[in-house]
Amino acid sequence: MNSRAGGPLDGNSARSTSTRSTSIRSDLTSATPTQQRGYRPSTRNASSRWWPRVCGFLFDLPMSLAYLLLTPWLIHLVLIRGRAFGSILQRLGSWSISLPVRERIWIHAASVGEVRAAVPLIRSLQESRPGSEIVISTMTTGASDLARKMNPGVQVHLLPLELSPCIHKMLSRLRPDILVLVELEWWPNLLLACHSRSIPVVVVNGRVSEKGVKRLSWLGPLASWMARLPLRVCARSEVDAERFLQLGTAPERIQVAGDLKLDSLRGPDPLQHRRELEQARGYPENQFRWTAGCTHPGEEEQVLEAHAVLLEKFPGSQLMLGPRHVERAATVLELVRRAGLTGALESSRAGSSASVIVIDRLGQLEEAYRISDGAFVGGSLVPRGGHNLLEPVAAGCLTCHGPSMSNFTDMKALLAQQPSVLEVEDGGQLTQLVCRWAARPDAEQGQRQQALQLIEKLGGAAGRCSDLLSEVLS
Repeated sequence: MNSRAGGPLDGNSARSTSTRSTSIRSDLTSATPTQQRGYRPSTRNASSRWWPRVCGFLFDLPMSLAYLLLTPWLIHLVLIRGRAFGSILQRLGSWSISLPVRERIWIHAASVGEVRAAVPLIRSLQESRPGSEIVISTMTTGASDLARKMNPGVQVHLLPLELSPCIHKMLSRLRPDILVLVELEWWPNLLLACHSRSIPVVVVNGRVSEKGVKRLSWLGPLASWMARLPLRVCARSEVDAERFLQLGTAPERIQVAGDLKLDSLRGPDPLQHRRELEQARGYPENQFRWTAGCTHPGEEEQVLEAHAVLLEKFPGSQLMLGPRHVERAATVLELVRRAGLTGALESSRAGSSASVIVIDRLGQLEEAYRISDGAFVGGSLVPRGGHNLLEPVAAGCLTCHGPSMSNFTDMKALLAQQPSVLEVEDGGQLTQLVCRWAARPDAEQGQRQQALQLIEKLGGAAGRCSDLLSEVLS
């Protein structure tokens, strides 16, 4: 497959194997025109179909036990922490969707991060295959809401429980031509059901952390079996490709296509647009503002201590504080008040002049970065492995993170040469750095120019993945 020019990975660096193998479709059962529209009646006889059902039943036993043991925790999430469970019918596999009359591409993006990564791929598919129907599934209700907002006109559903009756009930109605898994969503019953129905599975933005490899290795032969089922794996980086090899994916099925999230980045808005946004939202103008995004318990306290010191030196400074899980916003607001700072929820609009604005709505963190001078990326001062550094960098923010970045080592390495991206060891260093940022407001314009130059060098993964999917579907 030919890589598109302009991305971080060209044909020499991509692990493409299509030139050394026969057509990908040779691995699939020959499809009639009716099957190509999503109708895939199995060509196997009854005696060859018993084993997937038996294996599904064997997978159902531990999953049923797991759901039973997790029931108290799920109740706690829904009733105490305010998480939404979503439609019971969809969770049981009863999707309200018509039978396909044209090519149907099913994309599963589990959570908010995967939904954002899938957006540029969906745009590319809509351009290259305009006659196709795209259906999105997610694990969380927040991701479903975001998927509907970012992909108007595309059907969005919740993935059924990992039980074979639920999965098969959904597939008997959905009948996709292909299943596209974003990052690493390997569920035994889901993979088995697709395999038994000759539905090709492709992984895009394939990402496996070092911890992920260790956890999957606990599953032994099951992990190796799941790693062999996807027809193709588009890994984010060479490191991820090597980890897929460790898990058992055949080397000829792996290629490095790059990070889809890079394609969703756009350069910083002009400063005039920022001023207009500040005026529209009632935020104070010409004051230093910084954002702490995707924070976890144990980090908010350190961020608030840093902001309290900042206010002593630069009164009028403002902090946009975005917890990783927005349902914690009320708890975080209480932390703000305990720290003796004035705070308000972002959705209230009434407290826009408060020194700390707590983000309590999905999709608002990017806007916060775009009206900020600096940013701290959470999950890194506590052992969580960090979060996406590129969003604040692309918005034109001076950016910092803590030492825990094990989930984003490749991204950290990519930005290591950027002088505007720094690592802090603890809350004390964070305080010093934020105060230094506030003392040099002239650095903002230079950082925005660097962000534009960085974005020009990155991207192209959506085109490469879209080309591969078209090859599989052809």
